Amino acid sequence: MNRIPFDPKELEPIGFNPGFGPNMKPTPIFNTPITPKENHMLLLSKELPLWMPGSGDTQMITPMCPDNIARGFVFEAAKLDLKNAGGPDMFGVEWEYIPTVGGSMVRPGEPKVKDLNHWEDYITFPKVEDLMDWEAMGKRNKESYIKPGRTLVVTILTGFFERLISFVDFEDAAFALIDEDQQEAVHRLFDRLATFYDEYMMYYKKYLDCDVINFHDDWGSQRAPFFSLATVREMIVPYLKRVVDSAHKYGMKLDLHSCGKNEMLVPAMIDAGVDSWSGQPMNDFEMLYEKYGEQIVLGMPITGIREDMSEEELREVIETFVRKHPHAMGNLRFAPERAPYILYEVSRKVYCG
Repeated sequence: MNRIPFDPKELEPIGFNPGFGPNMKPTPIFNTPITPKENHMLLLSKELPLWMPGSGDTQMITPMCPDNIARGFVFEAAKLDLKNAGGPDMFGVEWEYIPTVGGSMVRPGEPKVKDLNHWEDYITFPKVEDLMDWEAMGKRNKESYIKPGRTLVVTILTGFFERLISFVDFEDAAFALIDEDQQEAVHRLFDRLATFYDEYMMYYKKYLDCDVINFHDDWGSQRAPFFSLATVREMIVPYLKRVVDSAHKYGMKLDLHSCGKNEMLVPAMIDAGVDSWSGQPMNDFEMLYEKYGEQIVLGMPITGIREDMSEEELREVIETFVRKHPHAMGNLRFAPERAPYILYEVSRKVYCG
């Protein structure tokens, strides 16, 4: 990649991307020498980008399909009336939308799968082609929703462990991963899910030409992971690797969304070939970047920023972060409005002179 020097005219915005969610501010669209998508994909390909990518360089899409309706999480050209959120997902599991928290949950105590060793008696895998009118979905979003030049990210809300939870409730799902009498059934289920997700992603690539799969599978709480590194490597990594390989096969990258204090499980993410992980702030990202920053792209919070900072102080914090973490993505979610301008300028100069 030609290291194109920074031109101050790049800082003159040519537009603004709306913030995702009520607490996120619009982000400026700079007059960049290459598209944000091209720059982001450089980073995900383990190359030095021309500037440090941020959330404004990507666009998430979650189409109007059973899983996303059940979760009340539809973001596309067609709008979901939240009065209709909840209900059955694509496996027939009933979700209840909770307006006060803006999300859905499976009501505990009524698991769809009564006996995990015989999950085949309770679960019918859907046909991917029947989940929605794929052609119509792709057409309407390409016409009015997808913004050219940004990385298009399709979010798959329910990964392996989360799907298991939805079938049998949390406690039984966690126990099944370490119970010798149930592990073989879990392997059968995850094997079948990996095959299903392969076709599911193929359809997304065909009808949206997306760039990244954002695969949700929460592995931890605020204080610690739900399970050990050895358990993840035995029970989840072989199937997550197949999902990653499928994404790569179709010309996409895979970003793992996994909430919780999961720093000790990052080696498992690397084993599976995950391209990036944007974890929550309670994780020790300085340690993670030092140990694994060349093996997986980390979405890291830029800490130490305050609203009352002077321009000079803000620039110093951001420049220190950029120089120390050139192969990371910087999270400016709660930073002052001028912070994206400084991050772009500083990282352009640090990366390209």
